[in-house]
Amino acid sequence: MTDTQWPRFMVFQQSELDEPFVHNGTVHAPDPEMALMNARDVYYRRPKAEAMWVVPAESIFSVTLEEQTSKEWQQEAEGAGIEKEFHVFAKFSHQGQCEQIGIVSANSHEAAMRLAIETYTDKQVLWWWVFPSDAVMASEAEDTSSMYDPSLEFDYKSQAAYPVVTMMRQIHAKGKLEE
Repeated sequence: MTDTQWPRFMVFQQSELDEPFVHNGTVHAPDPEMALMNARDVYYRRPKAEAMWVVPAESIFSVTLEEQTSKEWQQEAEGAGIEKEFHVFAKFSHQGQCEQIGIVSANSHEAAMRLAIETYTDKQVLWWWVFPSDAVMASEAEDTSSMYDPSLEFDYKSQAAYPVVTMMRQIHAKGKLEE
């Protein structure tokens, strides 16, 4: 059977213009533009966004804390590639989000990762991500109000609008829903 799943895109969201981008989840889409629209529909409601990025999952190079001690991931491809800009993301705690911590210039994913680890060594990082800037499909600043403002009025943004957990606890505890 052939693969029928659309490509996977990682979703990054910036809540305020002076804040870093954070990883918010994934979407599947046939192309980056549709991935950005899907990301807006799925992730904008939690929390407010100023900007969103989607990046093809295969464009992201990852190294975990355990892999940092291994030299296998450092086997750089032969030949010198063209140097380009890579975004650096790190996850600092198990319950936190992977967040943008900087940008490095390198000629490969592996070289970018090595440079990121050398540059940003002041904190214990659980995992690192690097991806080239040219892999990013970004929302445009002039589209912010048309992309995000229409959903501000909807109740689905508030968890209080969905008391399902409370209702289920009442049914479980008393065998019926309280009026």
